[in-house]
Amino acid sequence: MAGLFASSAVKWAIDNLSSLLPAAAAAGSSRGLDALEELRTLERTMRRIHATLRDAEQRWNIREESAAKQELAYDAEDVVEEYEYEVNRRKVEALGGGGETQARGGK
Repeated sequence: MAGLFASSAVKWAIDNLSSLLPAAAAAGSSRGLDALEELRTLERTMRRIHATLRDAEQRWNIREESAAKQELAYDAEDVVEEYEYEVNRRKVEALGGGGETQARGGK
């Protein structure tokens, strides 16, 4: 979640930075041209940061999805085991194997 916020913040900064470029270009002086070049360099750097954050978010989402699928597989395995237990318990009951009664010497 923090990565999504960081990515959004960087995107917002890039958009605002891009709006400054035309104003710096209009200045026209050597000082304005230096500022323009610095802004362009900063914009390229911010775009690389943004791309890196997006990639990290995608990898994080894949990990989360993988963990969720693994949890689902464990849950399915539990259901199958419970079903097998219930089937075996009923077979034992059907064969007259009430284990508690036999253990006490009842049948």
